[in-house]
Amino acid sequence: MSPLSLFVSLLAVDLLAVISPGPAFVMVSQTSVRHGARSGIAAVFGIIVSVWIWCLVVLSGLTILFQIAPWLYGAMKLAGGAYLIYLGLNLLRARADVSASAPLGETELSARKGTMKGLLVGLTNPKAVVYFSSIFTLFVKPGSPVWLQAAAVGIATFDTLVWYGLVGVLFSHSAVRRVYGRVRHWIERAAGAVMVAFGARLILVSRLRNS
Repeated sequence: MSPLSLFVSLLAVDLLAVISPGPAFVMVSQTSVRHGARSGIAAVFGIIVSVWIWCLVVLSGLTILFQIAPWLYGAMKLAGGAYLIYLGLNLLRARADVSASAPLGETELSARKGTMKGLLVGLTNPKAVVYFSSIFTLFVKPGSPVWLQAAAVGIATFDTLVWYGLVGVLFSHSAVRRVYGRVRHWIERAAGAVMVAFGARLILVSRLRNS
């Protein structure tokens, strides 16, 4: 495969992986609509940092460690599943009267909290676990040309920034937040159920593979 074909293929595959629905989308949209654009962008930055960490794991050859010690890979997925379930339960436990009437965007998260939230979701996201431990390594791995490694990190960063940045800006828009406020309780319940489902699936798959 020529360098240009490799670059275009990685760009397309990474973009498709980023825009496919998952916990990160739920987290960014919920953070932006509930706490405002700054909090949403902070969460996006946290996701980008998680992308850099995943790229470092792949390029440094640490994915081989998962093959040598599969229990470590399983433990990471169990922890990730537990965190996603925790986030989902927080949404499910939101009181109906508060969700329906509380003003949106008045309790802005600090940059540190928003970034940490995005980082943790990015590191525990089952999509990221599967993508970087399998698909990403088909295009780039330890020993790949430096330009390819740099391009891969750049592509992953660019796609994440553009897509989740757009999600954050869209869901922090006043018109979207007004509509969201009318059905806030039901959306948060649905989002919570999705997060719990993602976490439970991650734990279940991990347990089945280790059994």
